[in-house]
Amino acid sequence: MKVSITNLAAYKFTRIFRNSLLMYKVTKIIITLFLLIVFSLNVKSSIISNGFEALQMHDYFKAKKLFYKALKKQPAAAGYGLSVIYSRNNNPFYNLDSALHYSKISVDAFWTKTAEKQKLKIKSLGVDSISVCEQRAIVDELCFAYAVGLNTIEAYSYFISKNTEAIQLNQAIKKRNEIAFETAKKMNTSIAYKNFVTTYPNAEQINEVNIRYEQQLFKEYTNINTVESNLKFMNDYPTNSYVKQAEENVYEIFTQHKTIEEYYSFVKQYPSNRLVEKAWRNIYNLATQIKTPQNIKAFLIQFPDYPFKEELDEDFILANTKYYKIRKDNLWGFVDEQLNEVIPIIYSWVGNFSEGAAAVKLNEKVGFINKKNTPVIPFEYDDAETFINGLAIVSKDEKFGLINRSGEIIVPIMYDEIGEVNHTFISIELNGKYGFIDRKGNLKVGLQFESVGDFSNGIAYVKQNGLYGIIDTNLFYVVKPKYQWIDNLENTFIRVKEKDLFGVINTKSEYIVQSIYTQISEIENGLALVVKDNWYGFIDGNGAVKIPIKIPYQEGVLNWGLFSKQGYARIFKEDKFGLIDTLGVQFIPALFEDVGDVSNHLIAIKRKGKWGYCDFDTKLKIPYNFEAVSAFYKGVAIVKSDGKYGLIDEKGSFKFEQKYESMEWINKDYLLVQLDENDGIINLKNEIILPLNYTKIEFTSDKTMLMLYQEDEFSYKKIEEVFKK
Repeated sequence: MKVSITNLAAYKFTRIFRNSLLMYKVTKIIITLFLLIVFSLNVKSSIISNGFEALQMHDYFKAKKLFYKALKKQPAAAGYGLSVIYSRNNNPFYNLDSALHYSKISVDAFWTKTAEKQKLKIKSLGVDSISVCEQRAIVDELCFAYAVGLNTIEAYSYFISKNTEAIQLNQAIKKRNEIAFETAKKMNTSIAYKNFVTTYPNAEQINEVNIRYEQQLFKEYTNINTVESNLKFMNDYPTNSYVKQAEENVYEIFTQHKTIEEYYSFVKQYPSNRLVEKAWRNIYNLATQIKTPQNIKAFLIQFPDYPFKEELDEDFILANTKYYKIRKDNLWGFVDEQLNEVIPIIYSWVGNFSEGAAAVKLNEKVGFINKKNTPVIPFEYDDAETFINGLAIVSKDEKFGLINRSGEIIVPIMYDEIGEVNHTFISIELNGKYGFIDRKGNLKVGLQFESVGDFSNGIAYVKQNGLYGIIDTNLFYVVKPKYQWIDNLENTFIRVKEKDLFGVINTKSEYIVQSIYTQISEIENGLALVVKDNWYGFIDGNGAVKIPIKIPYQEGVLNWGLFSKQGYARIFKEDKFGLIDTLGVQFIPALFEDVGDVSNHLIAIKRKGKWGYCDFDTKLKIPYNFEAVSAFYKGVAIVKSDGKYGLIDEKGSFKFEQKYESMEWINKDYLLVQLDENDGIINLKNEIILPLNYTKIEFTSDKTMLMLYQEDEFSYKKIEEVFKK
């Protein structure tokens, strides 16, 4: 087709026109869009500004509406505003969860989504890095205060889960854990403690909770304390710290009667129990309460499987070795029979060895050691007595109990007093009341008495309602309480008082003498003085009257009128003393101020305040020259003159110069004397056997040694070295 020039020109013109029109439209659209964007920003800025203006005017409805409109485009400022609204309790929108939610949006948007130019714009509204963080802190504080107000595990846990960056986080965790701990304690079950450990593994109470968990678990398993329940616990929880206690329970239950048979059955049935060693040592101690080589040998024959045989070799040697206490520089130890130091002088106090052990004090506590100076009972007591028949009294805080030779507490340390332990039944006192326990600590007679005595000759006295009775070893009454007073039951001649009169009973509580006398003395050299109606006489141990009750009573006669070993008793007539024999016959007439000892040929007599000697015919043989005299022994007597002691012969002549401050017989041929307050020993020739260098001299309890004291120290000397034949 042919196109004319005119048409071509028209075509070009049309294209140019169309292109120009398109450009115009595009430009118009761009300008319109730009204006819309600018307008939109201004509108949003205006919304935020209006929102904060409304907030300032407390127009919370308007402010909330405006902030929600601006939230998508201006999250930092709008979120801040919304958080402020929700955090204030003076408007109906108060909600801390929402306050926290929008505070988080505000902080996050401010740091991650807000351009610097925009930050400058919203700063003029009071929204900047400081304010958004402060608002977050305010919300955290309000949330924490709310949790504190509720003070529950749930409240604190909610705070912890939501307010993860709060400065109160650790405080909330601590408070939550404390409440959870108290809740678990109140429930006090193993499940409660286990749940705590699982839920709060990092709690500061975790160690205590673990301890409580193990303890409670043990209690729940052994609520009924049987061998079976303890064994099951040990099997199910072998690493539990109370396995040791379970082992002890098995031991205590199995050996409750503390017999050799029970201990031996225990070691055979439970060989892996850690208390097997203790059981074996109890077997040994019970079988050899008196440690002699013979008893140790018999023990090995009876128990060839005893696991500590090597220890018995030394015990065998030491069994007959005597140890003696020694003191130096205020400390105590022991020496042997050769006076060699065998236990170091390190203790502040020691007791005697008994049944292979001695109580000793170290660092203010008392324990027991053996003859090898090995502690066999820990140093944990305030005081302790020696072992008697396998038991020893121990004390803590002024309370008393009993232990055996393995240190086991047989009687709890709870009593105010415990009597002698060498009887089947032992007297005890608690809170001013008395009763009896057996040797296992079982209360056999309740705490119903005002006083009780230790058993002697198979009987003991008891006091109730002010009266005394007698019980036997079966704890049955022999005599129900009826006496006003009762004598020492160690005697077979037991004086009693009833209805204000005295009588005598025997150990079967049978009357030897009816209660008819106003006074009765103890038996002294075969005879007892009895008083009735202001007269007195003498009866024998069977209650038979030996000297008729016809002697006029004198005040104090029970002190000076009893029979001596020589068979004579003072008698008082017309203010003078004489002597009668065991038939009541006058031996010497009542002529003297006093009458003393009777010797083979001479009698000590006193006139005008001085002592001398007469013969059996009352003829004066040695003048009244002395302030004090003794009986003659081996032809000599100890006398005192001018405040000094010396020896005279039967003619009244001094054997040597009277110069000593005191003098007494210490051995058949030797005298203990004192000079310048120092003691020594001389013979009958006044030769010094032991120098007068000691503050005190006395025998050891076994009479094999002399203890020589010098101030606070003492040493020993063998008897044979002092009293040479």
